Amino acid sequence: MTVYGGTGNRRQRHVSRRRALGLGLGAVSAAWLAACGTNEGGDRGRATQGPAATTAAQPAAQPGGPKQGGTARTRMNGTPPLDPIANTSFRAQQMAGFTYSRLLRFRTGTDPAVAQNYEVVPDLAASWEIAGDGTAITFKLQASAAFHQKAPVNGRKVDSEDVKFAFERFRTEPKNSNRAAFDGIVSGIETPDPGTVVVKLAKPYGPILNLFANPQYLWILPRESAGGFDPAKEQIGSGPWVLESLQPDSEIRLKANRRYFQAERPWVDAWTLAIIPDNIMGKSQFQAERLDLEAIQYEDRNEVATSNPKASLVSYTPTTTPFIGFQVRGSSPFRDERVRQAFSMAFDRDAMLTLSYDGQGQYHNIVPAYLGRWWLDPKGSEIGSGGKYFQRNIREAKQLLEAAGQSGIKPRFIYTNNAYGERFNQWAEAAAAMMKDLGITPQIVVQDYQREYISAGGTFFGNFEGLFFGLQTPLTDPHDFLFNMAHSASKRNHAGVSDSYLDQLIDKEGATLDESARVKLVRDIQRYMSEKMYYAPGFVGPAYTAVQPWVRGYRYSATYGAGTEAYAEIWVDRG
Repeated sequence: MTVYGGTGNRRQRHVSRRRALGLGLGAVSAAWLAACGTNEGGDRGRATQGPAATTAAQPAAQPGGPKQGGTARTRMNGTPPLDPIANTSFRAQQMAGFTYSRLLRFRTGTDPAVAQNYEVVPDLAASWEIAGDGTAITFKLQASAAFHQKAPVNGRKVDSEDVKFAFERFRTEPKNSNRAAFDGIVSGIETPDPGTVVVKLAKPYGPILNLFANPQYLWILPRESAGGFDPAKEQIGSGPWVLESLQPDSEIRLKANRRYFQAERPWVDAWTLAIIPDNIMGKSQFQAERLDLEAIQYEDRNEVATSNPKASLVSYTPTTTPFIGFQVRGSSPFRDERVRQAFSMAFDRDAMLTLSYDGQGQYHNIVPAYLGRWWLDPKGSEIGSGGKYFQRNIREAKQLLEAAGQSGIKPRFIYTNNAYGERFNQWAEAAAAMMKDLGITPQIVVQDYQREYISAGGTFFGNFEGLFFGLQTPLTDPHDFLFNMAHSASKRNHAGVSDSYLDQLIDKEGATLDESARVKLVRDIQRYMSEKMYYAPGFVGPAYTAVQPWVRGYRYSATYGAGTEAYAEIWVDRG
């Protein structure tokens, strides 16, 4: 599993910085798990850019070929829900990555740059063909794909009706907060024979393959999950791992699916996922050689390199995407773009990077830095006049508030403190402290993640007053960010953005099939949104995964599908 975060490696230096800024960010080791992924960057500014997708030390050379056998052990930071359609939390999606299949997945490699390119490759679909006019895709399923040997499915072959069933459940399940992902894009699914799925599109859609590879969306559950078994209590998929047992708050045991359709995979016989919420304990368990893989905080990288000199540290730019969301519905003061611009100018991104990463890292835009060629650097020469709203400038920010008639306001400042780890909590508290420099009084509201923040009627889905400090889902295409966060038709439009001109820009970008043309349009949208500042994007610094020397074939995965994309490729050689 991959944990994000870090708070710098020079602890005494960080104490003085913390006192100077009065921000409560310390050398406490903390972060959050998102066994999912990461990506790349671009231009530089005052905070220096870390490696976009490189390795601090590549895993050791691998003599001989892969071999089956053995057990590997890593961790999750909490007990995951088992139904990835009815529960779209990151833990549910991570767990699904071990046991369920998607039609497509993303290529991975030992170099993180491979995963960060988001190249689509076969998974349950062995091949696909897009019609010339872009209005249909024909998928041919893997001939040997079968579900796990568990009742009532009993290892039967996967067929096209399962894909159609999973799609229909995805778009109709009331608890699925992602169910609108295919709305207006996919008009229907046809199943001409058991091995063929034809997806009909309502219109040409540039990132269509991403919809079927993104592990936020279509996991293929068998038809029997409609009543033959409860997918909230059991997992029966066609993925490389079979769920053997789950002990809440203790551990999850998975065994290799020896009927998996990818030849010889997985290599190890079993994976154990220890449930360890605390990142300090995770590091200690790795140092004691009780975990084979572990995400390492930025400030702990030198300690781990010293304590475990034979281990490898793989460095990457994570999909960690903190941001501030403003409520723009109703009579909110944040309906006025000057108020949003002012709050963004109070958000000191350089201070965050300095405190957490010794100044290494990048600013996110509404499209985050890890999406590489799609990202427009807020500190680069191409951003235009909106770039000033990413820079700390309290004097001008106060002038904007005064001009808007909102000096001295007391908005609610919301965050959740029981999901993403202590590092995130400290960032949220620091951001709230920064807002006080505007002469306003933020009313801090701490919410429970499951009950108040991520629930269907919660803050993340737009039901809040004031503003919130959040963490965005690590999506795999820029259109996912643009549509989900800013299109008036989106069910995940946190802020309540309703901008007809922006809707037109997003619709045009999504319908563009030529990628180079799409890149230009996506960058144009970032310029526009930098001016409007419906959201105040955050920042990102480098992250590391530690790999024990006996772990072979490690591949970095940039998505929640790591159980398939990375762990099925690993083998162990403890000799």
